[in-house]
Amino acid sequence: MVLSLSVDNGGIESGNSEPREDSGKSRYKDKLKIVLADDHTLVRQGIETLLSGNDTFEIVGQAGDGYEALELIEEHEPDIAIIDISMPRLNGLEAARKIEEKGLDTEVIFLSMYDDEGYIRRAIKTGASGYLLKEDAIDELEEAIESVRSGYHYMSPPILSSLVEMTERGLKAIEPDVLDQLTAREREILQLIAEGNSNKEIADILSRSVETVRTHRANLMEKLDVHSAKEIREFALREGVIKDEDK
Repeated sequence: MVLSLSVDNGGIESGNSEPREDSGKSRYKDKLKIVLADDHTLVRQGIETLLSGNDTFEIVGQAGDGYEALELIEEHEPDIAIIDISMPRLNGLEAARKIEEKGLDTEVIFLSMYDDEGYIRRAIKTGASGYLLKEDAIDELEEAIESVRSGYHYMSPPILSSLVEMTERGLKAIEPDVLDQLTAREREILQLIAEGNSNKEIADILSRSVETVRTHRANLMEKLDVHSAKEIREFALREGVIKDEDK
């Protein structure tokens, strides 16, 4: 069964579907252009080596964080972006949201070590076409790319099982996402604060004034009921906005 996935107010629906109308093999006339985004160079090199055996794939760029990934996608207009969910400065989920918001014609396949429901729900809500566990990448990545090339979604089996379980529980059993109360800019700043950046450093990264950053910071702290940078970091770790490097 091919799943048609949608998320509405935190809920998930599934069912039989045809390929996406705006996708399919006819869309790709030449080589499939791919951007890789992962903050670990060795992971990117491993993926590049894994895909090098298929002469219909072309790696047109590699990025170490979400902002770099967006720049490469806008520059090269790839067909597919393979994006790690947990990256510094701008995580993969926020990068995928921006790809969607900008109307960029690039399908996203998430590559992640996480299989919990929170990540899965957020990934689907970005409009991504695939979610692949890193432990399954060697065996499944090429299949995932070919599925997306053909217009379908692709999920690793454990992810698919979680989706089925969530669907069977029904919409009422799914908790609202606490991050949905924040604006896109507030989510960006939340991550940057949690990573230890000062207001000045954040202003430089976002090309905004320090006062604007302070305003967003105050707003997100009020919405989340947190009162210090330490509490912001604890929240970000708990909700998966940043990853715990000690684990």
